[in-house]
Amino acid sequence: MASFRMHISVAVVGSAAASVLCVQAGMVNQSQGLILLVIGALGGVLPDVDSDHSVPTRMLFKVLSGLFALLMLVCFEGQVSFVYLLALGLVSALSVHYLLFPIFASITEHRGLFHSLPAALILALSTAAICLYPLNLSLNFSWLAACFAGGGYLLHLLLDEIYSVNFMGQSLKSSFGSALTLFSASSWLSYTLLYLLVAAGFYALPLPQTLSSLL
Repeated sequence: MASFRMHISVAVVGSAAASVLCVQAGMVNQSQGLILLVIGALGGVLPDVDSDHSVPTRMLFKVLSGLFALLMLVCFEGQVSFVYLLALGLVSALSVHYLLFPIFASITEHRGLFHSLPAALILALSTAAICLYPLNLSLNFSWLAACFAGGGYLLHLLLDEIYSVNFMGQSLKSSFGSALTLFSASSWLSYTLLYLLVAAGFYALPLPQTLSSLL
C-alpha cells in the first residue's frame, strides 16, 4: 500500500499536469486551473477515509467538526445568548468527534466500498452536483471539476494496486485486487446501491453539450 505522502504527491503532480493542459487549451483560466488542481489533489487522498487512523480521516472529521460548529452558530445567532451559542457550537463539534466518528469507523472497512470504481464515480457526480447547484458554476467547469475529483480518486486506487505487485519477486501481494474493486459478491447489496446511485446521478444531472451530442 502506498503511503499518504506518495498518494498526495502523485495526486498533486497528476492534477497539476492536467490543469496546465486545460489552461493551455483555453478551457479554463489560471484561477480555475488552480481550483481544479486542489480538487484533484483532494480526490487523491479521499479513498483512505475508510482507514480509522489515516491522515485524510483525521483531516475530514476535523473539518466536519468545525463546519457543524459554524452551522450551529449561524442557525441560532440572535436566538439564544452568546454563552449558549458557544455551548451549542462546542457540543456540535464534540458530537462529530466522539459520536459521528466512532459510528463511521464501526461501519466502514479499509479497502471496502471506498476503494471501488462506483465510489470514484459517486465522488465525481457529487462534485458536479455541488458545483452546479449550491455554487452555481458553469456546466462545463462543473464537469471538469468532476473529472478532476474522480481522476484523483482513481489515481489513488491505481497506485494502491501498483504497490500490491512485488515486481522484484514477480508475484502479487495478498492485497492485490482490493483497491480498485468493480463488484464484490459478499457486499452485493451495497455495490448494487452504489451503482444505482451512479445511474441516478447521470440521469439527474445535465450533461455538457459536447457529451450530450455523443449519447
